[in-house]
Amino acid sequence: MIEDPYLPIAVAVIISADDRLLIVQKQSSSYYQLPGGKMDGEEQAIEALKRELAEELNLTIADHQIHFAGIHEAKAVNEAGRIVQGHVFIVTLAASQEQVQAHAELREVHWLAKAEIQDYKLANLLREFALPIWLNK
Repeated sequence: MIEDPYLPIAVAVIISADDRLLIVQKQSSSYYQLPGGKMDGEEQAIEALKRELAEELNLTIADHQIHFAGIHEAKAVNEAGRIVQGHVFIVTLAASQEQVQAHAELREVHWLAKAEIQDYKLANLLREFALPIWLNK
C-alpha cells in the first residue's frame, strides 16, 4: 500500500505589533517553520491549529483572532517524498500574548525581522506562502 503523499497541517502566520513574524524550530529539524502542525484524523483545521498552538506555545486563541488565509501545497522539508497541504491562518495576538516560549517538541521560538530573512533556513510553506503575506501587508 502506497502512503498518501499529502500531509494536512494547520499553521499560523503570526505578526507582532512591531512587524516581526513568529517562526519556530522543532527539535528534530534544521528548518524554521510556522507554528502549528499535523491535523489528527478527522480534526478540522481550525481545531488542529488551536490544539497545536496550545501544545507548542501555551497559547489559547479565540475564534475572532483567527482568519483563514488559504491552502498551499509545498514539498515537506522534514518528511522525504511528502507534500504538506498547509491550511494557513493569520492569527492576531493581543500584546499580552506575544511573550511566547517553546514547549512540547519545539527547540526554539523566534520573532523574525525582515532584515533577518536570509539568516534562517525556512521551510518551503513558510517561504512560498507566508513570507509574501507578511512582506506585502
